[in-house]
Amino acid sequence: MSVRPIQTEKLTSAGNIKGTPGSLLWINISNTTGGGLKVVLNNATSGTGTEIMQIGVPADDSKFLAFPPGFYFSTGIRCGTLEAGLIVTGAYE
Repeated sequence: MSVRPIQTEKLTSAGNIKGTPGSLLWINISNTTGGGLKVVLNNATSGTGTEIMQIGVPADDSKFLAFPPGFYFSTGIRCGTLEAGLIVTGAYE
C-alpha cells in the first residue's frame, strides 16, 4: 500500500493553494468579519483564470468542504478572489 503525501497551504489574501496541477482534498474557510464574504477558486496559477467555484461564508462563521477522493485542477489551485477577513486553508496532493 502506498501513502500519498498531503500538504496544506494557508492564505489570507489571493494566492495559490498549489501552483501546479493537483487535487484539492479539503478546504476550510473562516470569516472573521461581521458580514458575509466569498472566496473564488480558480484553475490557474496567477490572476483569476478559469473560475471553478464560489464559496460564501456568513459573518463570524466558517465552512469546511471535503472533496473525496480529490477535486482535480489541471493548471493549479488558486484563490483568485479572497475577500479581506477570510482565512483559507486547503489540503492538496
